Amino acid sequence: MRTASFIIFILVGTMVLPFVSPTVQAAGEQDDVIVCCDASTVELYLLGSDSNKQLTPFFAELSAESQAISMKNSISSQETVGKWTLSNSWGGEVPSSTWSFSMGYEVSGAAGAQINATVSIAIGSKSYSAQTDPSGSILGQGKGSLDFSINVDETFTLAESSTVVLELKVQTLLFSFPEGTDAELIFLWGGENDPSSIVGTLPLLDIMMPEPEIEGSDVYLAVKLDSPWGLSTLALAESISLSVNGAEVTGDPIETASGDTVRVTWTWTKAIGGIESIDVAVSLKFQPDQPELQGSTTFEIETFDTNSGTGTYYPPDEPLRTNGDGSSLVVDIQMDLSKDGDTLLLRKVTTLTIGDEMAFWMRWGMDHIGDENPALSSTLRAFSEGSVSEEDRVSRSIEETEIGEFERQMVSLGPMYLSGGLGIQAEDLLGVFREFSSLKVDLDLNGETAVVNHPVTLRFSTTEVVAEGTQVDLINQFIIVQPAPLWSSFSLSLTAKTSSFTSLSNNVLRESTQFQLSILRMPWGDEITLEGEGISQDEAFRLNSVPTSAVSFTPMPLTLLSVFGLLGAFMVGMRITRQRKRTVMYTELVLVPVVGLVLVLGYPAIFVGGAVIASTLIWWVTAIASPRLSPRNRRQSQNAYPTIPCPACQVSNPVTSTERPHRFACAGCQRIIRLEA
Repeated sequence: MRTASFIIFILVGTMVLPFVSPTVQAAGEQDDVIVCCDASTVELYLLGSDSNKQLTPFFAELSAESQAISMKNSISSQETVGKWTLSNSWGGEVPSSTWSFSMGYEVSGAAGAQINATVSIAIGSKSYSAQTDPSGSILGQGKGSLDFSINVDETFTLAESSTVVLELKVQTLLFSFPEGTDAELIFLWGGENDPSSIVGTLPLLDIMMPEPEIEGSDVYLAVKLDSPWGLSTLALAESISLSVNGAEVTGDPIETASGDTVRVTWTWTKAIGGIESIDVAVSLKFQPDQPELQGSTTFEIETFDTNSGTGTYYPPDEPLRTNGDGSSLVVDIQMDLSKDGDTLLLRKVTTLTIGDEMAFWMRWGMDHIGDENPALSSTLRAFSEGSVSEEDRVSRSIEETEIGEFERQMVSLGPMYLSGGLGIQAEDLLGVFREFSSLKVDLDLNGETAVVNHPVTLRFSTTEVVAEGTQVDLINQFIIVQPAPLWSSFSLSLTAKTSSFTSLSNNVLRESTQFQLSILRMPWGDEITLEGEGISQDEAFRLNSVPTSAVSFTPMPLTLLSVFGLLGAFMVGMRITRQRKRTVMYTELVLVPVVGLVLVLGYPAIFVGGAVIASTLIWWVTAIASPRLSPRNRRQSQNAYPTIPCPACQVSNPVTSTERPHRFACAGCQRIIRLEA
């Protein structure tokens, strides 16, 4: 009977278990404590043009250029300026309040304009409107703002996923003292310099705190942001911070997302041990000019004095690649151009040193190589498990097998991983993968194998054949610009070297002034250096060069041609000035270091050749134009020859020939002297 009862108990438990598990999970979700927020003041900016006009609470989404609509003629019938929509607003109570709308404008070609306009705001099923008052209906010449106050005179509940629609209409427009037909009224919005917006009170989001997770003495405190803007809530908000017992928790939090809910988890390491009660407060700066959204609650925790904690929360879900600020990126590129037979080979070693959220995402992804979880991004799911075992996977540490598989698979998955994961255009940074003669990928964890926020170094060693005399891009703008930047900024150091008989000529940096380009040419090779620090993600730049092995362009032949060209030209000049003054010729030797600078500073060969030719012409023209020497100076220049006195005037004359008999004119009396022996 005992055996039968036990079997029946196990059978019943097995049947009930599938129904119990979901209940436990749901209870866990209900443990999240909502700490904020009721309706708050928010500024919604106007974006977009044509049929894609939108409202957004994020100033970062404004563009550098404003959108505009023009009215050039006085109107007497109603015209719509635009209709802007905020879709999927957050549900909650909307209190009665006064909303403020401000639309930028510019009047030109007239002393001013008188306008009668109406603005309406539809919040869910409720609609409110306002018209221009007499004092605000006169628009002065130049730029200004058209302002409205809209009274929301009742409190009501806004259903989740409702829309907010703002519409501006003009009934009449009359220009004052128009200058011919050029009078114009332009409405402006959507730009950083023209941030037209409406300010009102709306429910924005829910801020929740789940129960803390304990790992030894480490306490993982999380904040969940649930809003209609999903990842943008964290990425585009101004800041978020957490404090425990009034002291701010430092260190970089770990960010993950599930649907439209973003989870930010801090590691708190100052627990006293055992059971204690802690007050946890969160502060979210949603917009720069609005009050912070704040919430707090109290938790009772129990910590243990063990070494099991890593100091960094290990999320079960894929972490976010950015918190909105972006990660650090340092790029170092070493290039070498050489000749192999008739082929020009360009070898490159490109090193990426990655920090902050992006480094953590890379480490977490490497610890999940081969994970078939469909919730992973396509970038991480592209890696197959290879030789990675179940024991290695999700171990919170990156094993040698995971490093090996990552390096091996990056040879083929590199372009996808760089663009989809790191936000980097592989072709603009490294080149075309399929055109590489050789490719090697190396990963350096910089002494830390744990899945923590610690820099990662990724190194690509490539070799490719480049076409003789064809312009190539040594590097191009490689960051993919995104609204929530993956990179805060980046630093770039590029050094390209050649051999004595190869050259990277005609180097031109285009579209940017944020980099320093320097070129050094020596007989043993060229050296091109490009440096830049703190470069923004949208900085456009391009470095062009022409690889060649032509004799007249490469360092050693070009140096020899320049040296012998200058030497030959100067010797000819000295020959011309045998009987002339050479003072100016000697002074013009200053042209030699000038040509040397043109050569050493890496100017194109045509400039070097032009400098040599210009120096030659200057020397030869100077030599021809130099005055002849006086007899005394001529005698001084001829002291190296034996002399003989003139029988008539006793002036010493140099004997410049060994032929006998030898006739020559006396330098003193001009009589002809005949020397027999």
